[in-house]
Amino acid sequence: MTDLASFLRARYAERRAIAEGAARGGAGSWTQVDPDRKDGWIEDEAGNTVIFDEGSPTGEQAHHIATNDPVHVITDIDAKLALLDDLLAERHNVIEDCWYTCAAATEERDGGESCDEDRQGGPCDCGRDARVNRRLRLLARPFAGHPEFQDTWASDTPR
Repeated sequence: MTDLASFLRARYAERRAIAEGAARGGAGSWTQVDPDRKDGWIEDEAGNTVIFDEGSPTGEQAHHIATNDPVHVITDIDAKLALLDDLLAERHNVIEDCWYTCAAATEERDGGESCDEDRQGGPCDCGRDARVNRRLRLLARPFAGHPEFQDTWASDTPR
């Protein structure tokens, strides 16, 4: 799982760098100048033309570009990184009767550990690891075509 988490952090860092470069040193949000125009004018907050090409992009493409401006992309990346941190911080189940505590639980991380020495330190049996892994694989979907993406990370959850 940590390999997948590291992969996601690296992809998010790449996306952030691209968005920050596109923001031209903090020019801010992009907007479509006139959604009814067909020529695709897009400007940043300073009034600089971000993109213009006669007849292209289409109005729909210009709207998509403006909607995915650098500020939005960076905010989206920050939210995904916070979600990633939250997922990885999820604890294994620690039960009052320690004989039923998850085998993978540790005192330092989860606030308790199993009393069953045969299970203690073993694989997660509370479902935490499976839940976290499933969610990480969902977050990894957009990067399936990346050369470092591993087939074992492919989500089996229906789209």
